[in-house]
Amino acid sequence: MHKAAEDYEWVDSNERLAALCLEWRKQPLLGLDTEFLRTDTFYPKPGLIQVACCGQCYLLDPLKITEFDEFIRVLTDPSVLKILHACSEDLELFVECFGAAPQPIFDSQVAGAFLGLGLSIGYQRLLDTLFQVEVGKEETRSDWLQRPLTDAQKLYAAIDVTYLSPIHQILSDRLRQQGKLAWVMEECQRLVDSAAQPADHGRSYLQRFKQAWKLQPKQLAVLKELSAWREDEARKRDMPRNFLLHNNSIMEMAIRPPGNMRALAAVEKMRGRTVSTDGKQLLTLVQDALDAPLDPNLESPPRPLPSSWAKRLKPLKETIRQVADQLELAPEMLVRRKDLEELVRSGLDGQEFALPVELKGWREEVVGQQLLEQLQSIDKAE
Repeated sequence: MHKAAEDYEWVDSNERLAALCLEWRKQPLLGLDTEFLRTDTFYPKPGLIQVACCGQCYLLDPLKITEFDEFIRVLTDPSVLKILHACSEDLELFVECFGAAPQPIFDSQVAGAFLGLGLSIGYQRLLDTLFQVEVGKEETRSDWLQRPLTDAQKLYAAIDVTYLSPIHQILSDRLRQQGKLAWVMEECQRLVDSAAQPADHGRSYLQRFKQAWKLQPKQLAVLKELSAWREDEARKRDMPRNFLLHNNSIMEMAIRPPGNMRALAAVEKMRGRTVSTDGKQLLTLVQDALDAPLDPNLESPPRPLPSSWAKRLKPLKETIRQVADQLELAPEMLVRRKDLEELVRSGLDGQEFALPVELKGWREEVVGQQLLEQLQSIDKAE
């Protein structure tokens, strides 16, 4: 495998990429990886795209190549399985840069979790586990936008993708033997669907401010407006969210709305540049949110479960542990705490308990339905 990595082909022309793509679409699978920078920008900046196919490694230069139509066809070709490792950031990059997420995919980190290799096994550790190959991490944080790239960078990038096909062969065989391959493919499709889902800027506060359930309605309205503004502006300006307006700043402005520039400048972690550039607009957003009629449909992040439910959760957690042991899975891989709490919360207001989306699919069959029946029994007994 190292020989294939050392014999990589550097691809920096539209014509060569288009010709390769026609060949790649004839194959059943290929390895895929990216190198990028994202230190002071909102969007990841691609520095390199790596493809491994038929024992050959290709390093694509996105700083030189300008036509990616054929490559996008490869990414979205349903007959070509794309193999990645820890793919979340790669998927985001493909969606942002090319408007499409690769699919179908096989994520070797997800597969490793289903095989008991660890919830988030790293690529280097996976290589060591499967092939007794040690790979350094020295180039992980290097400058992938510099040109020319060093020989060490190119070799590191090539190794990152060269082993993906044999990794897939080993892990998919084990998964097939254990009856888990379909589960992994379903899990990988969830990652693709999540990456491809359009962002709802108006609801971003629900994901980023978990303590917002403590806020009063007017405070929550301020938080929502500031969060939505930041989401839009960070994308327009290509700035990290917290560079533009820190989470702590938004929360403090919601709790103690500033009424003038002096009060705004005193807000925790408020940048002077933000005050001078956007101060007036921020004060207007705050005041408008305070003056507007309350939105009856304004969502709040969920409250923690009532303390009375701590005891009731124990038998549910025990069921999860037992099923996970039988399947040789980590309990956290089977049912995340967040999903269990969402299941419980679904019936707290006198409604029927209902499985959240994350507990449907393969999880519904192996544990979801059992948890649902347990909850209903607990509810009736009390």
